[in-house]
Amino acid sequence: MMGKVRVTERTSTAGASETKVPEFSYRNVTRRFRSGRDGEFVALESVDLDIDSGSFVCLIGPSGCGKTTLLNLSAGLLSPSDGTVHFRGARLSGVNTGVGFITQHDNLLPWRTLEKNVAIALEIGKVPREERRRRVAEVLELVGLRGFSQRYPSQLSGGMQKRASLARGLVYGPSTLLMDEPFGALDAQLRFTMQNELLQIWERDRKTIIFVTHDLDEAILLADKIVVFGTRPGRVVHVEDVPLNRPRDLAELRSSPAYGEIWERLWKLLDSSSHPEGAS
Repeated sequence: MMGKVRVTERTSTAGASETKVPEFSYRNVTRRFRSGRDGEFVALESVDLDIDSGSFVCLIGPSGCGKTTLLNLSAGLLSPSDGTVHFRGARLSGVNTGVGFITQHDNLLPWRTLEKNVAIALEIGKVPREERRRRVAEVLELVGLRGFSQRYPSQLSGGMQKRASLARGLVYGPSTLLMDEPFGALDAQLRFTMQNELLQIWERDRKTIIFVTHDLDEAILLADKIVVFGTRPGRVVHVEDVPLNRPRDLAELRSSPAYGEIWERLWKLLDSSSHPEGAS
């Protein structure tokens, strides 16, 4: 099991006049969907948001408020109905090969070994066999699955399958990980273990992570910044910086006045978003 994660202060040697380009910029992004029963509905509306490179950002809000839609837009699996999405300064058009997308479900192919499941993206990219093996071995070591490369998904525990999904998202070296409630189905102890392991991986490489969760404790534990969405149509109603020192131990955080203030402020926002004024 990986230990606590220590995060050191990042310094920049860039000149004061140099402007950092965000990893993602969303400008006036609206996404509408057609429904045979209801006609048209708006999943996201007028979203303006920047995601800094190397940051860990959590998205929270009521079910159906467009959090997963934002991830799909970021991956280039959907296009905005209005507005623009920029990735590393360039307008996004088509599939974004610079991101790894990790969903709630593991989606491991049962007829392929762990090694071959993790290598799928490298095979599609026509990476030579020996290079594939080397990179898969490195990432399996990183997520604590060394020695399991020839196992099939049915021979892996739930936690191992989650690690396998993480390995598959990391193996081709994306600059950003998009994570859609990846630990939602895990029990509390395993979830806490996976949270700490994810933080350790993030500290090593400082990839940008955009992480969807319904768990407020999880968001505060993980994030540099928490983006709160209101009820559908999804709009950004608040962005909360999380200045809590790292490493973050959830048991310790719960007794911290700073944690309590953040939790209470966000809970009130979520509660008001779930029960807007005038709703029945």
